[in-house]
This record gives sequence, C-alpha cells and structure tokens, in this order.
Amino acid sequence: MSFVFTESQEMYRREVRRYVEKEMAPVAKDLARLDHLPREIRRKLAEGGFYGMNLPEEYGGQPADWISVGIAIEEFAKLNMLLGSHLVHPLGTGLFMMSHGSEEMRQVWLRRLIRGEVLSCHALTEPGCGSDAQAIKTKAIADGDSYILSGEKTSVTLGMQADIALVFAKTDPKAGARGVTAFLVPLDLPGVSRTPFDDMGCHWAGRASIFFDEVRVPASLRLGPEGQGFYITMGQFDFMRIGMGLACVASAQVSLADAINFARQRTAFGQPIAKFEGVSFKIAEHATILEAARLLCYHALSLKDQGISHVKESAMCKWWCPKVSVEAIHDAMLIHGHVGYTRDYPLEGRLRDAIGFQTGDGTAEIMKIIIAREIIGKDFLPY
Repeated sequence: MSFVFTESQEMYRREVRRYVEKEMAPVAKDLARLDHLPREIRRKLAEGGFYGMNLPEEYGGQPADWISVGIAIEEFAKLNMLLGSHLVHPLGTGLFMMSHGSEEMRQVWLRRLIRGEVLSCHALTEPGCGSDAQAIKTKAIADGDSYILSGEKTSVTLGMQADIALVFAKTDPKAGARGVTAFLVPLDLPGVSRTPFDDMGCHWAGRASIFFDEVRVPASLRLGPEGQGFYITMGQFDFMRIGMGLACVASAQVSLADAINFARQRTAFGQPIAKFEGVSFKIAEHATILEAARLLCYHALSLKDQGISHVKESAMCKWWCPKVSVEAIHDAMLIHGHVGYTRDYPLEGRLRDAIGFQTGDGTAEIMKIIIAREIIGKDFLPY
C-alpha cells in the first residue's frame, strides 16, 4: 500500500494547481455569486482536458488513472467546491455512454460533451421518490422507432442549464426495478419544460424540476437494453459518490487552513487565540478527521483503478465526507467569530454548499444501508 502520490501523479497535481490559480482563481469570487456556470468557464475546462479525463482518446478524451481524476477534483474544489464536483457530471455521463451507449451516441454526444459543447445532468429523482429509485412514475412508451416520454423529474443538479439529460423511466410499470430504462434526452426537444429551485446554497448548480410532456425520444438514444436502467445507474454512482465526497473534504481542508491562519493572527487576552485549547483542539480534531476522510476517498479510487469492487467504500465516502466537512467548515466559521458569518469571507458559502451534498445523489441513510448490505449481507436489509 502507498499513501503518497506517484511522481507522475504529483507532477499532475502541480499542473492542475497552476491551471486553477491562473484560469479559475481570478473569477472565483464572481463565480460564487452566479446562478449558472458561464460557457466561458466550460470552454476553459474543456480546453484543459478536464471533461475528458479517463475517457477514450478516440472520442477526444485523454488517458488517466482514477487517482489522477480525484486529484483534479480535489484541486478545483479547493478553490470552489462546486467546480470540483462539477467535473463528476460529464465524466459520469461519459461512463454511461461508454458502457451502455451506441457507437453513434458516442461519436455525436460523447465528443460534444468532452469538447464542452453540451452540459449534462442526471434526472432520476421524482417528487414522490428519491432514495426509492425503483418507484419512479415517469413512463417511456415504445412507439415505432421512438419512445414517448412523460413525467416529472425533480432536484436535478444543473437542470436549468443542461443541454442533455440522463433520464430514467419505466418502460414496464409493473416490473419494479426491472422495468426501468435509461435514455439520453436532448432538452431542446418539444414537450420539455423546466422550473428552477431557489436553493440556500450551490447556486450556480441550477437545481430544477424538468417536465416531459409526451416527448418523442429516438430509440437510438436508449442506453442499454430495456429494463436495465436501474442497474446501469446504480453501477455508475460509485465514482460520482467518491468525487463528491472528495470535493467536500477539499473545501473543508481549505476552510480549516483559513481558520488556522486567522487563529495565529487574532489576539484575545493578550495572545493569539491559537494558544487557547478551545481553538487548537478543534483544529486538531478536524485535521485528523478530514485527513482520514481524504484517504478513504483515494483508497476507493485506488480500488477502482485496480478493478476491485468498491461499492462499500464509495458509500462510505458519500455518507461520511459531507458530514465531517459540514462540521469542520462550521467550526472554522466559529473560530473566525463574527467576521466568519459575513459574505466577505467564503466560509458561509462553503457551508451552505456542503450541506447540499448531504442529500444530493444519495442520503446518509441510504449510504448506511448500502454499507450494511455489503458488510452484513442483503438478507438483513430493511426492505
């Protein structure tokens, strides 16, 4: 086992750090206040190769290992948590296309995704079901060489600005999980409409409800066979959960570093507040916990690189990392005192964003069920 990056991975980390400081840092403050991700930023990310990491070169991607993908997510998230987690979406969609899409889909949509010409989102959750994904009501009825898609998806990250959506619908309403089918749906098709959410954080993620009113989707945009959509999405969530967990930890570690610098300079009763154990012990505790969380994420990515099952580890990342990150950022804000509560400091924004990750793409309770299933056995699940 190794707990350090290889020489090439460390070199890549330095390259990404320089890129983030040069291209992203100058616009970071403005970006935090926007309600969308500007196309100019997307263009830069595509030109930097960050939309094609570990996707095949023949479609415009570039070779990488999953540890290096995690490095990129972490370095971007140190500047802005959403920038880091944003890289998860195109990669997640790209993985879907590579494993279950047609060659035509890859040539058209995967290439455009990697070039940053289109933005993708994942539409699974509905008003009446989130964690219970097999209970979705959205229907896709076969009609010749098309499907007629009807239903509502909600809490869709990037839903207001995405160009394409991975949509999961019932092609056989009576078959439960075995009746769910996945589609890649262009969101400019007739019958698609959207409504934005007014969220407390993650503003430019543009969470939305998307409505499908008898939308005609070509059968060529189906991902995998009919009835395999539930199993397709469950398999691809593993990487996304690790990426989101790592983004949270990176933001929390930066927040803790800010608190350390502040505690060294801020004085009370004639000495820096870092000398008080009420402050220094908090820093020590969070530094320990965040380092453990970070190593858990990289351990899971290492398992993925080796082709070893990491369902349990990815669920651990998704449950634990947002939780400990929220706690660390909150305490970092308290160490700053009243100034930490202002918008002049990035802490309040980081805290609001991190809270959103505690429910997005899998609640803590569902992650614990997955962990328990992998450890104890599925015969002991509560459902």
